[in-house]
Amino acid sequence: MTHLIVATHGKFSEELVNSAAMVYGEDENTHVVTFLPGEGGEHLVEKYKAIIATLPENEPVLFLVDLFGGSPYNAASRVATERGENTDIVTGVSLPMLLEVLDAKDDASLPELVETAKEVGVAAVKSFRQPKEAVKPAAPKAVVEEKTAAKPTALSGNMNISLLRIDDRLIHGQVATSWAKAVKCEAIFAISDEVANDDLRRELLLQIVPEGLKGYVITVDKAIKVYHNPKYAGKNILWLVTKPADALRLIEGGVKIDKINVGGMTYKDGNKLLSDAVTVGKADVEAFKKLLELGVDLSMQKVASNPKVELTLKKLNDIQF
Repeated sequence: MTHLIVATHGKFSEELVNSAAMVYGEDENTHVVTFLPGEGGEHLVEKYKAIIATLPENEPVLFLVDLFGGSPYNAASRVATERGENTDIVTGVSLPMLLEVLDAKDDASLPELVETAKEVGVAAVKSFRQPKEAVKPAAPKAVVEEKTAAKPTALSGNMNISLLRIDDRLIHGQVATSWAKAVKCEAIFAISDEVANDDLRRELLLQIVPEGLKGYVITVDKAIKVYHNPKYAGKNILWLVTKPADALRLIEGGVKIDKINVGGMTYKDGNKLLSDAVTVGKADVEAFKKLLELGVDLSMQKVASNPKVELTLKKLNDIQF
């Protein structure tokens, strides 16, 4: 098991790890070190060694720091020199880099994690005005075009829904980093009448689709038609909707859905809180109740590493508007 130490000037490291927890979930093997005004390199070395002293002996440590040649890097270099080959440092830490390392560290060696961090640190830098710049410059043109296609002409059918998630952000960091990998899907369907008919929002979502996956933004009716096309039976697809009413429409259209993950529903005027990530209005509560009546298992879960919290009829009945 590789342990991470995220160290930066100021409190950036704290906020970076907190932000990563919103997307990936808490990780007990990720440690934070701040470098505050008035402190020097010796303070950092002490902080690093205090963390390492709590770890199992000789387990790998990867430092993710901000600036090459800065105090967090220089102090980490001293510790890495003492510890030998089971310690390394990568500079330029960012949220995309940290998330990818968190996702890979349970199965990767220290050198593999270092390569992952370096590759993602470069690949994550993109331009809004040039969204189709491939992460890997040699990527075939077909891969880029697939991600920006408005209609799922190459992927349709009576497929396996790996996960149906209610998340009003549709495709975003938690989906791309946590859920797409957890369910091992081959493609992502973002299903919303409003978003599918909004060219800008559709294209922005398609830019976030993880490399190697296909992504489509389609209406509810189109999703139902695609599901009933037998051409792609057995394909594993992650389905996303923005509200429970759309999940209900899918079931009423003949889509087989036994379980629904309620991931994120942001606050609107008059909504009531179900969890720190889920708020509901009257229409949402009624739709959830109908889903329960149909025997659908509802659970709230932000990221795959979080425990599931069952959404019951009692919880819904307790809400007062």
